[in-house]
Amino acid sequence: MEAQPKRISIVPLIAAVLILLHYILANAVTPPANMGMGVRYLVYWALVIASNIGINLLALYLGYTAILTERPWSKLGKIAFYLVLTGLIGVIWGIIFFQSFETKDLWISLFPVSYNNFPFATSMLIWYVLGPILAKYLMNLSSKVRHSLTYILVWFVVLMPSIYTKPLWGITDSSGFVWIGTVFVFGILISVGEFKWIYNYKKSLSIIVISLALALITARLNPITVGANDLHGRFFSSYLLNIALLSLVVFGVMIKYFSVHFAKLINLSWVNWFTLGAYFISCLPIVTNRLINDLHIAVDIGFIKWLVWLALYTLIAIVAVALLTFVIMLVSRIKYCRKLIDKFTIKEFSDLAKVPEFAKQMLHENWRILLVIFCGLLFTAIQMIITYLTIRSFSWALIGDIFINSTNQLILNIIIFVFFFLLLFSLINRFWPALVFTSGISIFIGVAEFLKISLRDEPILPADLSMVTAFGEIAKMLNPIIIVVAGIVLILLIIASFILQRHLGGMYHHSWCRRSITAVLMLFFFSGSFWVNHENSLPHIIFKGFGVSVQFFDQANGARANGPILQFINNLDVKIMDKPAGYSKEKIQAIMTKYDRKAGSINKTRKNTLDNQTVIFVLSESFSNPNRVPKMKVSPNPMPYLTSLKKTTNSGLMLSSGYGGGTANMEWQALTGLSISNLSPTLPTPYTQLVPQQKIAPAFTDLFDSKVAIHPYNASLYNRKAVFKKFGFQQFYYQGSKDKLSYEKHLGTSPYVSDESAYKQTMKIAKRSQSGSRFIQLSTMQNHMPYTNYYSSKKFKITGSAFDAANAGGVQTYTQGVAYTDKALKKFIKSIDALKKPVTVVWYGDHLASLYKSSLMDKYPIQLHETDYFVYSNQTHKLSYTNRLVSPYSFSALALDAGNDKVTPYYALITKITNDLPAMTINPANTEINSLNGTNIFVGQNSKQIKYEDLSKKQKKLYHEYQLIQYDLVAGNQYSAHWAEQKIKGN
Repeated sequence: MEAQPKRISIVPLIAAVLILLHYILANAVTPPANMGMGVRYLVYWALVIASNIGINLLALYLGYTAILTERPWSKLGKIAFYLVLTGLIGVIWGIIFFQSFETKDLWISLFPVSYNNFPFATSMLIWYVLGPILAKYLMNLSSKVRHSLTYILVWFVVLMPSIYTKPLWGITDSSGFVWIGTVFVFGILISVGEFKWIYNYKKSLSIIVISLALALITARLNPITVGANDLHGRFFSSYLLNIALLSLVVFGVMIKYFSVHFAKLINLSWVNWFTLGAYFISCLPIVTNRLINDLHIAVDIGFIKWLVWLALYTLIAIVAVALLTFVIMLVSRIKYCRKLIDKFTIKEFSDLAKVPEFAKQMLHENWRILLVIFCGLLFTAIQMIITYLTIRSFSWALIGDIFINSTNQLILNIIIFVFFFLLLFSLINRFWPALVFTSGISIFIGVAEFLKISLRDEPILPADLSMVTAFGEIAKMLNPIIIVVAGIVLILLIIASFILQRHLGGMYHHSWCRRSITAVLMLFFFSGSFWVNHENSLPHIIFKGFGVSVQFFDQANGARANGPILQFINNLDVKIMDKPAGYSKEKIQAIMTKYDRKAGSINKTRKNTLDNQTVIFVLSESFSNPNRVPKMKVSPNPMPYLTSLKKTTNSGLMLSSGYGGGTANMEWQALTGLSISNLSPTLPTPYTQLVPQQKIAPAFTDLFDSKVAIHPYNASLYNRKAVFKKFGFQQFYYQGSKDKLSYEKHLGTSPYVSDESAYKQTMKIAKRSQSGSRFIQLSTMQNHMPYTNYYSSKKFKITGSAFDAANAGGVQTYTQGVAYTDKALKKFIKSIDALKKPVTVVWYGDHLASLYKSSLMDKYPIQLHETDYFVYSNQTHKLSYTNRLVSPYSFSALALDAGNDKVTPYYALITKITNDLPAMTINPANTEINSLNGTNIFVGQNSKQIKYEDLSKKQKKLYHEYQLIQYDLVAGNQYSAHWAEQKIKGN
């Protein structure tokens, strides 16, 4: 039989279903093992091989019907529209159902050909456009020439690569240009009478059985160990003889059978778009990632259940593509969309020669909006360059670094610039004033950013807006030239906007309806600024997708990475803390009265005040006993002195709210007595987001006359200079400070000051003569990441599976650093004992080093957030506990207890919290990257989590009182602020 070419829509429909089935098998199903899953193994690979012919069938069909296709280039505009809309719908689907978005997904949607995600579509479109020309040419050839061409193609493109199993002609997969072209030509040849034998049912069915049998026998004898997407081989690859032959005979059977029995399914236009949608969806990374990571079919289920799930997934995919096709077909009928499709439709083949003219026309029609985009790019780049000029000089390399490292942030900044312009334009209906005003604001932001970072190493923050009312005072601090120049620039911008508008005019939209809709949409867009730090909110997903760096710990660096505007927006969405039930002035006063009495009760048993005493808080960077890490053993003990010391003084384990970072958060809790777990998730760094905004910031330092801070590193991180000033520190020793560090020795090749030097600096201050009380805050740096091979000594044997081989050297370096700290600590305590005045030391590690497998966090979240601490008093030598679990907010209470010191009412509350409540912290399962507050948990002395429901009635009441006081101090009206900062009264 010689097939007469006709459109048989069921063929591409079946091809589309096979493409979807193969896509699901390759991405949502784990390939079964040959051993133990024999039947499932064979069924899986039989389905993979059978569905692998979908692409071939589609190419054959398009070639087969090429002679019937008129002006295929006229459909390219609509195909592009379907492709872009499919991608955008995929992006929306990922955001809504999986809170997942990457800028790559958006870029692929808008510019699909720029990525190699649609190789078949790209190749097929070229052959599709050339199809009618090729078909007419082949029809005009003699049958002998067509026979010869058929033999040549089969021999050189199919047989030879199959015999030698070498990728000849650049064919390495079934989506390549050469292979798709070959199959497409096969389809044309079938339509003109070649390959007649594929219409013979007996021959075709025999070939189908033999082809599948060869593939499955090979798979059984030589088990497949790769995924479906990586399956290659003489009997498996769809571009080699076995599967190519299978594709041909299946196509022949379908053409013969369906042209007779399913005449009603001939030439249904929606099927073409359904097939297109099926292929497009199978190429979208966002869908693929969800199938692999979120929608994977479980491995450990029965065979029947496995088949049911596979069938269900395939059915859902078919329905989803059908709905997608229906929606896109409806959208394509909208007047605006029809015009858009028509504009990009190539009506005649000769129109391709008019592409330069078309590009000029598009530029002429859209030059104004392109100018807005260019201005957005220019001023955003200038703003980002300006933020870098405070730390490095201008160079072309700087510009290159910004465009390479902050590409996505640049794009988002440009979008914000354009949308702000559209908001202004919709309100004033004047193009040039709107553009000039938007540009002027951008210039002002850039200059203000430079001045702020230069003066305070901090970008413009929302809190700075409150200073607008004090503009007169601010102006006095600035160089008068800056003010004059700013005024002149402002006047020039206003004049320029009017001149440009008068002479160039532009873009008047008189429709109030259109302008109102634009304004509302833009306002809705900008309202998202107040939700960017809310987990799983749309603005948060968008910011994360554009790679906006959440750097609250280093605001200046955040402005450099993100741009001033994005960093400003990052700081807009900060809810300090949820208001506890019953918060009122009367309730706070009642709590204060209660703990006034409690302080009196505690002080009856304590004889000391802080007069002439020294209290030292030592935060030991990243210090924790490596032998306590699950599945790891270190020998010999790298910290023998600390181990013995903890047996003779008050000590135990501290619950850290961070892992691999978050130092300042432990400092904040220790100095304020407040728990970070009570704060909102949008406030991960109190030092930069909370303390600067507090009118009064009560801290442990309030109890002392002399207050000194030491941090042998730079002070740019975490806004420490401003915070310590607010906490009342009179001196702050850091690298580059006016109070010079006297000791800055480094160990080996480490870039950090050693702990021994840090302790010597502390002792130098502690030895000073004093009248009154003294507080010293030391934050060390020796054991800070990264853990490069700093030390020549490697005497520790480290075994276990807690870390990857890549981190083995880092674990060794870290362990050696801990050993050096232990030796320095021994000298430090000896020096403390030599002092002839009372000294209390609270010493603690702030968090574990991030050197261990992330899988450990799933099983041992609490253990990986426990560090060592002790409280040592050189005169009382108090020993009440050696294994107590606490949180850093308890250290002030523990220090006062160790020195037998009286307490103020506020520290009576902290003492009560410490003694009567389990330790509180952020849910450690959420803090592998130190990002979330607001997930408070309680942990008992056995390091097991305690549910809030399991607390006693008294404990719940106490916790609520603590929440009320904390809320009042950090987010409320500060009724208790002066009460919390009062000093200890004498006898």
